[in-house]
Amino acid sequence: MQDISIPVSFLHAILRYAPQQGLNRDKLLQRGGIPPKILDDNSARVSARQYADLQTLTMREMGDEMLGYTRQPMKLGTGAAMSHWMLHSRNLGQALKRYCHFYAMIERGLRPQLRISSEHVKLRFTLWEGQPQPEPYAYEMLMFGLHRFSCWLTRQNLRIRQVTVNYPPPAHEREYRAIFLGAPTRFSSEHCELWFGRDVLQKPIRQSQDSLNAFLRNPQSNLLQSDYNLQSWIGRTRSLLRQQMEEMPTLMEVADALEVHPKQLRKHLQEEGIGYGELKEQLRRDIAMQHLADPRTSIEQVAYLTGFAESSTFIRAFRKWTGATPYAYRKRFY
Repeated sequence: MQDISIPVSFLHAILRYAPQQGLNRDKLLQRGGIPPKILDDNSARVSARQYADLQTLTMREMGDEMLGYTRQPMKLGTGAAMSHWMLHSRNLGQALKRYCHFYAMIERGLRPQLRISSEHVKLRFTLWEGQPQPEPYAYEMLMFGLHRFSCWLTRQNLRIRQVTVNYPPPAHEREYRAIFLGAPTRFSSEHCELWFGRDVLQKPIRQSQDSLNAFLRNPQSNLLQSDYNLQSWIGRTRSLLRQQMEEMPTLMEVADALEVHPKQLRKHLQEEGIGYGELKEQLRRDIAMQHLADPRTSIEQVAYLTGFAESSTFIRAFRKWTGATPYAYRKRFY
C-alpha cells in the first residue's frame, strides 16, 4: 500500500502546535521532503511516506508523541514501551487490557477503556480529570494507531463494526473510510469508540520480539503500510490494479483473478466503504501525484503510467481530482 496518498489537511494537523515550541513549519516540511507551498492548497496530497516521515520528525522535535494535542506531553518512547508490553500477551484480548492498564498508570494522552458485552468489544477514549477537550486529530491518531497496531499484532485485517466520535464531521470526513477501513462512523456521539466483534479477543498474537524491533524502527510508516492491508478486498484489488496500470483491467477481470464472482467483489468493496470505480480513480490520482513530484517524468509519461490513453483525458481527470491541471500542480509545488 505504498502508493496511497494523504490529504494536506493532515499535514496541518501534524504541525498545529509545533510553532508554540519555537519550531519553524517550513523547515520541518523541507526536512520531510515536502514543499512548504503545498499547505496553501487544500486539494493537495502527499505520499504516505512523506506523511509518516513528517509525523515522526515533528514528534521527535517536539519531544511529544501526542504532538501537543493533550495537556501533558507524551514522552518519546512511550509508544514503544507500550508495544513491548502488548506483544507478550496470549491473545488480543489480553493485549488490549494491557493497553488500557498501561495508559491508566501513566495518565497521559487520552484515557482508553475496554468495555465487553455479549456481542461487542468497545474501546472507549475519554479525558483524564481536568483535561480540556482536544481537537479531532488526537482521537484520530490514537484510534487509527490502536486499530492498525492490533492488525499488525494478529496479522489480520480486523474489521471495525462501528466508529463513534464526540465531534461533528470534520472537513476531511470522506477520509474516514480509508482511516477506519470502511467502518460506519457516527459523528456528534456521546463517546469516541471503536466497536469490534467479541471474537477479536481470542485472536492470537502472531508477532515476535524480532519483528517488533523491526517495526519500531519506523512505526508511523509501518502503521500505514503494513502487509496486512493486502488481506482486505480493497488492498487485494488495488494491488492487482497497480500491477496493470497501463491497461487497467475491468471489474470482471479483477474478480476472475481473485477467484470471486464480480457481484461478490463489488459487494465486498462496498462493505469496506468504496466502489470499484472510485477505487480505480483513487489509485490513478495517487500514482499521478507520485509521478508529478519527479520533474524528469513528462506529463505525457504520467498519463501513460496512470492508465490513460490520451494526455487530454488525463488532464481532465486530474483537474476533477484537484481543481488544477497537472502542469499547474507541478509548477505550484515542484
